[in-house]
Amino acid sequence: MSSLCSRPLTVLASIGAIYVAFKIKKFFTPPSINPKPKIHKRDFKKDTVYLYQFRRLKNCPNMSPFCMKIEIICRIYGIDYEVIENANFRSRNGTLPFIELNGEHIADSDLIEIRLRQHFNIASLPSDQEAHATALTRMVDNHLFHILMRYHCADDIFYRTFLELSDFKSFVIPIVLPVMKVLIGGQIYKNSTTAIGNFEPEELDELLHRDLKVVETVLGDKNYLFGDQITPVDAAVFSQLASVYYPFHTHLSDVLEKDFPKILEFCGRMKEAVYPNDFTI
Repeated sequence: MSSLCSRPLTVLASIGAIYVAFKIKKFFTPPSINPKPKIHKRDFKKDTVYLYQFRRLKNCPNMSPFCMKIEIICRIYGIDYEVIENANFRSRNGTLPFIELNGEHIADSDLIEIRLRQHFNIASLPSDQEAHATALTRMVDNHLFHILMRYHCADDIFYRTFLELSDFKSFVIPIVLPVMKVLIGGQIYKNSTTAIGNFEPEELDELLHRDLKVVETVLGDKNYLFGDQITPVDAAVFSQLASVYYPFHTHLSDVLEKDFPKILEFCGRMKEAVYPNDFTI
């Protein structure tokens, strides 16, 4: 009898020892980054950007502001590019967008922008304006983004659209949607609270208004944020707003239309200048 009882204890002790050993090894192992994946486009053309991103929407070029930002930069600077819509490929970091340029995998929209600027000799703004533009880009990409995502994922249509873009069959979507709402919505909420904190709806709305007021102040009476020419910071700001405002109605729709008409006019100018034929609303 004692030997029978000891077997489960032995197994549990062994599992516990393995778990502790794994934790100790992980603690002493320096952090590492995943290796770059193999290039998908083997027959690439020199200096052509292959942009891997989510599929287009009918009423907005992309639900991902980061995918849209890179495409806008390619368009405004006349960079040859090819969009590769996919639901399966991901970057080294497990995200979209990523690009392939002359046989090299480049992930993360910030790094992609830096590499495009370097490779295609894209001129910077004057140093003081460039500093302001960089700070504004960081605000919209790392703060405003997390606020907007909280509003974006508040309705079932967000998850339905996400599933459609991920190539789920229409008859499967109603079955999968509640599960995805818990999983994706929960992850978005976690990412948002980790990045900027947890807030009541009224507090979140205050933060939204503050960020948009910064954009409005920088814009002033100009056509674009730093004058009459579109620059990468315009791409960043427009992408964050357009990816939430145009696909379907959210709290942002009400805020822009009621409190920030100048920003909405800016979005209209960007849409006509960069995407004259890609919105069908």
